[in-house]
Amino acid sequence: MGTYKIVAAVRSGYNGGKSIYKPKPNVENITDIIEIDGNTEADIEKLYENPNVIYAEPNYEYEFHRTPNDPLFPNLWGMQRVNAPTAWNFTTGNPNVIVGVLDSGADGNHPDLRANLRIPNSALFRDFRDLTGHGTHVAGTIGAIGNNRIGVVGTNWRVGLGIFKLGNATLSLSNAIEAINFAARTNLPILNNSWGGRANSAILRFAIENYGGLFIASAGNNGTNNDNFPMFPASYNLPNIISVAATNQNNNLANFSNFGIRSVHIAAPGQAILSTDINNRYTNQSGTSMSAPHVSGCAALLLSINPRLSTAQLRNIILSSATRLPSLNGRVENARFLNIANAIRNL
Repeated sequence: MGTYKIVAAVRSGYNGGKSIYKPKPNVENITDIIEIDGNTEADIEKLYENPNVIYAEPNYEYEFHRTPNDPLFPNLWGMQRVNAPTAWNFTTGNPNVIVGVLDSGADGNHPDLRANLRIPNSALFRDFRDLTGHGTHVAGTIGAIGNNRIGVVGTNWRVGLGIFKLGNATLSLSNAIEAINFAARTNLPILNNSWGGRANSAILRFAIENYGGLFIASAGNNGTNNDNFPMFPASYNLPNIISVAATNQNNNLANFSNFGIRSVHIAAPGQAILSTDINNRYTNQSGTSMSAPHVSGCAALLLSINPRLSTAQLRNIILSSATRLPSLNGRVENARFLNIANAIRNL
């Protein structure tokens, strides 16, 4: 164990360490607070041998919980469950970190998103209008503007949301490939992919493998085991993919969520998630589509602190810092549940 400080409450006049607080003379029942070097719990026990020492404890560290002024923040149970408020004491994001959102587009006029949107310089993705609201909702969980006294807040208060519209109710393989290849050419570090299907495309696998950045994918909403019935792209066995299941407010796997102890790597909140929607609205939506952007937002926060993290480092920090939930045993690899504050500490 490394050296740490011991804090002791001692009777007035005792001079056994560095004084932090010394009371005024002749005031009864108020003690001096002193700080002492120590490196084992035995040092604390030894202090109690001195009759002048009333209490002795490690100099514990406590945490501030930074709360944004966005009025709907209290309704964001998922942000609080993944310990985002603690992480926000260290970083609230960086607009130079770009997260590619491969989805149905985004509402470019939404006041909680507009300043964070980044439209790819590509004719194929110039039209990013969202007709269904799915992409707008996903984008809000990653990066709805924080502390602006409007609506909700994303995992990142400021971030670049690179909007790639792949379709409306459905998307085509060719559009997905074009978006991933564009992200590879422009060195986008993170892609959020809240979509999937059963078709095992060799071309899609090749594109993700050659993308190189962190590819975060929703596990699917069939309530089935991806180990036996794969969902793509989440189920490709590639070192840059994180497959994400969904949990509910009771810390259980959501009944719709796909699972798999070999192919689903982590879980995050995904049921009744409040976020931005088209036409300047806010709605609750459920799905692994809603859990994946919590993980993408975590990755962006990490890069806001250290933009030089490799994809492997980024993925390892997120997975190794996860909380183990007993309810996820046998459902998610190592029963992992996203913990953003732990990821920031590990970094």
